[in-house]
Amino acid sequence: MDKPRCLSIKSKKDPNSRCEAKATRGDFCARHNKSKIIWTSTPTPFTHKQKKAANTIYRFWISKGRRILYKSLGPATFVPEIAQNTSDLLTLQPTSTIPLVYRFSYADSKKHVWIFDVRFLIQMMHYGNELKNPYSQELFSKDIVNSFQRRVEILRTKKIPIVYVEEGELTPDQIWNEKVLDIFLKITALGYGVNVLWYENMDVLCHERFYRYLYHMWVYSLPITKEERETLVPGHSSGRTPLFKWIPSEILGKGQGLKWWRKQNLKLIAAFLTRGQEKATQGCGVLYVLTALANSHRAVREAFPWLAE
Repeated sequence: MDKPRCLSIKSKKDPNSRCEAKATRGDFCARHNKSKIIWTSTPTPFTHKQKKAANTIYRFWISKGRRILYKSLGPATFVPEIAQNTSDLLTLQPTSTIPLVYRFSYADSKKHVWIFDVRFLIQMMHYGNELKNPYSQELFSKDIVNSFQRRVEILRTKKIPIVYVEEGELTPDQIWNEKVLDIFLKITALGYGVNVLWYENMDVLCHERFYRYLYHMWVYSLPITKEERETLVPGHSSGRTPLFKWIPSEILGKGQGLKWWRKQNLKLIAAFLTRGQEKATQGCGVLYVLTALANSHRAVREAFPWLAE
């Protein structure tokens, strides 16, 4: 069996060449057994044509990346100076200090550009305010709301907090608020102006009424086929992901606390909003949820009287 080649350089005068002798002393030949300077290959330098091609590819991806961010974050993403507002309303710091990942900007009906921190707009929703420009009081159009929802979904997918974090980690209350805000933002994006506080202010009796009414609508009131139910909420009757885990008589008035009801009903609402594959079916799911809310919650009934019986 042939011995492997020596790992040393040929000589100090020719360090770019490898010794051609056989390795008779371990990994080295007899001549280089003491010096043991390992030879490494020198990378082939790029030609001028290759460098030019690499620079072209680099510029293309930089430009493409900026266009993607521009579309996702808005026209003032990289140039907050063009926005009408110059400071963040919550921190009172210049808009240029808003972290890039949280910047959201848009052009209003008058083509004026505005920039906000996503977390500030989320906080507005949390306190029951509609999504609107706090300066001009102009409500966000449906397209802007959809754009904002997509931005929030990207942050949630990447597990980036959508609320202000002071201690470095989200508290359990902040994690819960994120989940509720996410669901109600989806309802808003589907064209229905809702108030997050409606859900936050529901007591146990209100949650029980909501569950009972939604169950009754799904099972008895509306004459839809099994196939139509499966289209609206895929997997609604499966053993792994049933829409209703219990019939009302099994859980109503059985002593479950407010925290339990909030969690169960939020999962139920999420199923109606997110399992459907098409936007039209998600819109039908929203009507189920809002109808049940309107018939169990006075504030919702006042906002959507046409849904109440």
